[in-house]
Amino acid sequence: MELRQILIVVNPASGKSTYEDKLRHLRQRMEDQGLHSQLYFTEFNNNGSLRKYLNDHPEINEIFIMGGDGTVNHVVNETNPGEYTLAIVSNGTGNDSIKSLHGVLDFEKQVEIALHGKMAYFDLGICNTRYFVNGVGVGFDGEVVRQMYLKGNKQGNHLDYLFTVLKIVGGYKEKSITFTVDATQFTREVLLFTISNGTTFGGGFVINPFARANDGLLDICLINTIAPWKRFLHLPKLKNGDHYLLKETEFFTASSITVAPSAQLVAHLDGEFLGHPPFTFSIHKNGLKLRVPL
Repeated sequence: MELRQILIVVNPASGKSTYEDKLRHLRQRMEDQGLHSQLYFTEFNNNGSLRKYLNDHPEINEIFIMGGDGTVNHVVNETNPGEYTLAIVSNGTGNDSIKSLHGVLDFEKQVEIALHGKMAYFDLGICNTRYFVNGVGVGFDGEVVRQMYLKGNKQGNHLDYLFTVLKIVGGYKEKSITFTVDATQFTREVLLFTISNGTTFGGGFVINPFARANDGLLDICLINTIAPWKRFLHLPKLKNGDHYLLKETEFFTASSITVAPSAQLVAHLDGEFLGHPPFTFSIHKNGLKLRVPL
């Protein structure tokens, strides 16, 4: 059996009031099991340095990720798909990615999964040249993330996200989007357009309730023009995934998607502000090797 050489990637800005205690618990449990580790602390906009660290330490074969969705995305984009066995020990604010993977949210159970779980494979989405675990939101949810970034709120919690949603949902104007789904072209006036590998965004909005992270396909949810007063009425449906019942909602599955250039549309990728289209989407099947419950 291959010796486990583990790197713990910690985002100290994610759950900054709790990460030290959680890290202490994780390392104590590892010591109990005779496992040793190295520590790597992320900093904002340090793209490339994790990759360099891993290149300088070729013995590492596992990575424990202590952070939120942004930290998971950072690790995935700084490594080659499937090169390392990953485990997620959530310490973020939304932690939506894990909900679409093995679904265990309890911290101590996540630690035990990292130590003893079996390996499973999940898909990665690709937007242009960047991987995503969960999804890309174009339109309204992209604007929510943009507004949070403009306020300097890059690590906002679920309440910050929800407050921003409520602040702008009534006044947001639908935008025209032209997109292709496996080479078939569509044009719509949309409130929301989400391409995902996972189900849940913004700390609990179940935007794509039918998505599966290991089916080799991307899922699209789009909400067409909807009256502002109805948006407030239907917002709770997005929390539990019941918006599929609305006549304004459409769903697609695809292996490839494009979104045409538009200066009016903005997007986020796994909760990080992405900018304007054009975007080209594809799927890397079984690109994520992750520890899951036995």
